[in-house]
Amino acid sequence: MKIFKNTFSKIFNTQTKIKETFSNILSFSTLSNEDKSNIEECLLESDLSWDLTQETLKNLEKVKKNETWENALYNSLKKSIESLEIRSHDLKKVIIIVGVNGSGKTTSAAKIANFFKVNKKSVTLVAADTYRAAAVEQLKIWSQRTYINFISNPNTKDPASIAYDGVKSGIANNDDYVIIDTAGRLHTSKNLMNELEKIFRVVKSITDEISVFISIDGNTGQNGIKQAVEFGKVLPLSNVILNKMDGTAKGGSALSIMYKMLIPISFIGVGESFEDLIEFDLDYYLKSLIK
Repeated sequence: MKIFKNTFSKIFNTQTKIKETFSNILSFSTLSNEDKSNIEECLLESDLSWDLTQETLKNLEKVKKNETWENALYNSLKKSIESLEIRSHDLKKVIIIVGVNGSGKTTSAAKIANFFKVNKKSVTLVAADTYRAAAVEQLKIWSQRTYINFISNPNTKDPASIAYDGVKSGIANNDDYVIIDTAGRLHTSKNLMNELEKIFRVVKSITDEISVFISIDGNTGQNGIKQAVEFGKVLPLSNVILNKMDGTAKGGSALSIMYKMLIPISFIGVGESFEDLIEFDLDYYLKSLIK
């Protein structure tokens, strides 16, 4: 849990606000309208969604009389998340990473590849971002440093073709995982979203073992949920990697994403180096946010 506390040191303002709000409440079983209003404001400012905030309020009214506010809030939030039918965290053989520009996709691809390598898994890293040459070069350098199989093709502008070749190569090498980095795009760009759908369709023609990760910048707050919703209309999103959490001043966005999308957060990105990737753990996350 120490690593989570160090990671989220910048959400101290959120922790302080939560402590100030909840320590003034005498009894959760008899919450006044003012208490409810203060709790609501506190949770919303912590970047919890409206729906999750309202459910948490209902849960708080059911806690035991002598329960501490830390345990009351922890148990209420945990109950809200664990009551959901969130999809399995299990990762499939092919991981396609999608998201808007600047959300940390390329860095995430390299980090996840390194995570697998450290855990004795073989990986093929595929550079299917045909719009940003720097992204291809970045992945190439990282793959060379970590001795990971790397696939790119500067002679084509068709990312689906590169993805196809990459998956074929990974399967031929008997690699455990194939990670595909894609170009950043806004959901409002129909052509680019169609391109993304084509990548998925081409990969699916080879294997059904596909996990679609959406990369979200933790600083975008509720806008990150909107991104996930829109990308989810085009692709079957299965996992989330929440990036730049070392720089965010709010901590509730992770909970809101799971609550809204019913998909697990698999990793949290907390910096630029290979090691700055943490497997998400709900217990540790909540304790770091509250206690």
